[in-house]
Amino acid sequence: MLHKTPLRLTFFLYTLETVGGAERATTLVANGLAARGHEVNIVTTWGRDSRFPLHPEIRLHALKETVGSFKRDYVRDVRKLRAYLREHQPDLLIASEVSSTLLALPAAAGLGIPCVGWEHFNFNTTFNRPRGPLNRWRLARRLAARFAQAVVVLTRRDAELWRAGLPDLRARLEVIPNPLPFPLAAVNPYRPDRNIVLAAGRLTEQKGFDLLLDAWAQLEADFPNWTLRIVGDGEEATNLRAQALHAGLERVAFVGKVQDMHAEYSAAGLYCLSSRYEGLPLVLLESQAFGLPVVAFDCQTGPQEIIEHDVNGLLVPPGDTDALAGALRQLMSDSVRRTSLSERSHALASRFGVEEILTRWEDLLGQLRRGVSRPRMALVPRANS
Repeated sequence: MLHKTPLRLTFFLYTLETVGGAERATTLVANGLAARGHEVNIVTTWGRDSRFPLHPEIRLHALKETVGSFKRDYVRDVRKLRAYLREHQPDLLIASEVSSTLLALPAAAGLGIPCVGWEHFNFNTTFNRPRGPLNRWRLARRLAARFAQAVVVLTRRDAELWRAGLPDLRARLEVIPNPLPFPLAAVNPYRPDRNIVLAAGRLTEQKGFDLLLDAWAQLEADFPNWTLRIVGDGEEATNLRAQALHAGLERVAFVGKVQDMHAEYSAAGLYCLSSRYEGLPLVLLESQAFGLPVVAFDCQTGPQEIIEHDVNGLLVPPGDTDALAGALRQLMSDSVRRTSLSERSHALASRFGVEEILTRWEDLLGQLRRGVSRPRMALVPRANS
């Protein structure tokens, strides 16, 4: 599909050499827009390779070869990005991960290139960095709210948080969820006889796998035919394995990273999301596309946008491991209910199909190019700063 007037687009993010939700979503949208006939480039602060496949027409440019220091490299990175923008003159600059607007906004200042900030987490996410006005994520959100032409958030709830937390918001605020990374037609029918509770993601404090293990400890003895399968790796891997060992859990499989998540979803009977916070969890979208009933903490933000309680899954209060165990118990003991939830899961997942999401991006970017007020700002670093 070719848009009436092709756009020249530059996506900017820290790197594509790591595997994460922001990187995956960026490449999905960039690839889709390139396939629709737009000229798409991707600029990263470091790393000349991508862990995700890129459309053959997309050019990938890195400001430097390897990861460096955000503070030490800041002025040089802004200048390099500014030089790139001067040379290539894109119609729009999309800063993927809102914290990257700290580089993108000053680099684009005065060049007549509208900047879009793309929030992949939620407004309150600061990654446990020190609180205060100089927290990188808080500062980036304040600057994006005032000086970006638009900010894209993933959920309606996050849009509410932005408006409440930034009363001087000037940027256009748009809600566009991330798309599913595969067509729904590629999914096999749900089988309720598969007794695996699946959980996947980076093994970090944010993802709450420690809370899931606490809940599983209440269930394992009562469900000898069920297994908890945790897919992913990360800094909490050793602690989580030790927690499972200390609790005497025998049917918890830590399988590390896998190449074929489709096989994991197809083999599971339930999906569980135990995160302390999220943006719009792609694993929930994927599990819904595979027709998996879901039990999830109703954390900020995302689960409420995907799960309708008792329609396609169950939501429980954030951090309440007793409630999490209770909801899992309900579904693990009732295959008829699981099948009913599965039927709605697949249907509701169609809201996040890639073509629909790409059209929403096209509409937004086309409107911004056709005539948006461009705020003035003076954020270009001085040579001696």
